Amino acid sequence: MEIKPVVRYMLLCDDWRQDLGSNHRITILGLISNIVSIDDPAYPLSYEEMCVFLILTEGYGHGPAKIVCVHEESGREIFETPARTIQFGLDPLDVIGVPFRIRDCYFPEAGLYSIQFWDGGELVEERPLRLR
Repeated sequence: MEIKPVVRYMLLCDDWRQDLGSNHRITILGLISNIVSIDDPAYPLSYEEMCVFLILTEGYGHGPAKIVCVHEESGREIFETPARTIQFGLDPLDVIGVPFRIRDCYFPEAGLYSIQFWDGGELVEERPLRLR
């Protein structure tokens, strides 16, 4: 039986920075929950870059992980990141930060999207993202 990690935080943001003085401190820049298109026409929209920053615990071993974007109304998968391996330590109570940087996010229309974290082929956590 595959044991999924626990997601303490899943943040959608413009960017993140690691504190040069302490590799345990992360600064999150520009939290995202809504995106408003100012283009004319408004859609389709190409959003230059977004980040998904995960804080995980209770993970075991290692496994492939990815971020998937789904359009809620249609159930259509819009984009996904390439799978990457997350390596957990020996202590399952350790807390690790896992950033995903996603470039050229294409949104075909306004509406509600779901940004999903998948680990080992299973959906672990998701966050809503509204485009207007």
